[in-house]
This record gives sequence, C-alpha cells and structure tokens, in this order.
Amino acid sequence: MLSLKIISLTPRRCSLIQLSTLITLLLCSSLGDARSLYRYKAPPDIYEPDLPRVVLIIDDMGNSPELGQRAVQLPGNITYAFLPFTPAATSLAEAAHARGKEVMLHAPMSSLEHNRLGPGALTKEMDKHALQLMLRNSIKAIPHIKGINNHMGSELTPMSKPMRWVMEELRQHRLFFVDSKTNPRSIAYRSAQNAHIPSIQRDVFLDHDPSPAAIEAAFKQAVAIAHNKGIAVAIGHPYPTTLGYLEQALKNMKQWQVELVFVSDVVPRIHKQTALNSKRGLPAPSPLHQTN
Repeated sequence: MLSLKIISLTPRRCSLIQLSTLITLLLCSSLGDARSLYRYKAPPDIYEPDLPRVVLIIDDMGNSPELGQRAVQLPGNITYAFLPFTPAATSLAEAAHARGKEVMLHAPMSSLEHNRLGPGALTKEMDKHALQLMLRNSIKAIPHIKGINNHMGSELTPMSKPMRWVMEELRQHRLFFVDSKTNPRSIAYRSAQNAHIPSIQRDVFLDHDPSPAAIEAAFKQAVAIAHNKGIAVAIGHPYPTTLGYLEQALKNMKQWQVELVFVSDVVPRIHKQTALNSKRGLPAPSPLHQTN
C-alpha cells in the first residue's frame, strides 16, 4: 500500500516534499547534526537478556506406562531418555514427541557393580561389530531420537575403544551424546569431542537420594550451577517423589530465573565453540560440569 501511495503522488506534491526535506537538512546542518536525521537508532531492548539454562533429562523411561505418562505430562522443554526394547518405550516416545518434547535413547552400558542392564546392553566383552550392531538396533527401536546418553556405564565409559566405537556409530546417525557421568573417570565426553559429536555432561542427579528434601536440594544445586556457569545438566528419573517435586517446581520457571531447554538447544553452541577453539589452537571449552 505504501508503494502505491508514493507512486500516486503528483509532481507538485513531490516537489513540496523534496523542498521540505532540503529545509530540514539545512536546519540540521546548521546545528551540526545533519547526519543524525538518517542515523539508525535501535529501539530500546524490550527482551530480557539470555537467562541461565537448565537441561532437564528424565532417564529410565519405558518400563512403567503409568509413571512414564505422568513424566511426559511435566511442563516445559524436557528431554526424555528411553531404555530400548522396554514395554512402553515406543508408545511413550511417541507421546513425548506429540507433546513437543525431546527424545533420546538411554543406552545401557556395563557397570562396575555388574548390575542387570536389560536388553540392548553394551559390554566390554563385545567386539566392534557386535557393539555397533547392538547400538544400531537400539537406535532404531526408539522413534524420534535426537541423541543418546548412557544408562549405568561405570565400567564401559572409561574404556577408549568401546567409546570410540560408540561415537563412530553416532556420527552415522547424526546424534548428540550426553555423558551421564556415572564414573568420574569416564572418557565418554572427551571421546565424543574427539569424534566431533555434539556433547555435554551431567552436573547433577536429582534423585540419587529419592527423598523429597534431597530432590529439592539437588534441583536448587542445578539452578545454582546454571547461574554460575550459564548451563547446568540435571538428570532425574520417573520416581513418584521426583515427579511430585517437578510437577510443582516447573510450574513457574521464572521463580528460578533460569530457562528450561532441550539438550539440542545447547549442544550445537558448545560443539561450535569446541571446533572454533580447535582451529585456533585453544583448549576445548570447559564441560561446565562437576560430578556427584
């Protein structure tokens, strides 16, 4: 509409407009500020600066339909990690995706405690072919996945060859990796970085102690880490006490002055900075994470 109105102006009106503009320019020039007429001035910043970010992952999804459905109903940008070949994994992953949530594979890996891992387990006894085939089948078993994290894994994640094989497979599927950091000696995050896999590490387990008071303290610890370092990664589980706390705590994230984000919202930024530092001969950015 604006262009039509300009075209319809008569020559006489155009002359008047040009004359008016010239007079204005001359007046501004006499005040020593002619350029200010066309200098762009940005509008005041009406947006809040970037808030500290909290990544919230709910692990061990797929065994309980009831608790899984309750978990999927949690508000906000939550990432759900599904155990492969579990009874409710596929339906719950579909439900999470339908609600706009993020889906990951929760890949079982052997532990020092020799805990039961369930189907889809990756162990130190596997050769490269067997490990990658198992991981490939697990990836196919969960719809809509964007990445993976390790379930247990205190034995496997400090081992260089298995971690290299895991990252090779993830590159084929263009998936990110989250190191659940079940062993402080884990090299999984470093292996992912070396393989140019977008990756992060856990900061806090929300419910290592599943009592309500401990869960609240762990959540507040994650918030504090986010305020201190910009990003915090918290992992919880679909326990009744965890879900009960999160149902209340996530109702109004403004009270915590943090932003709840998906894993995929933060790993590209970290990955890009790592690649840039590598080109410049600088160390990789700090994982921003501490172990529990």
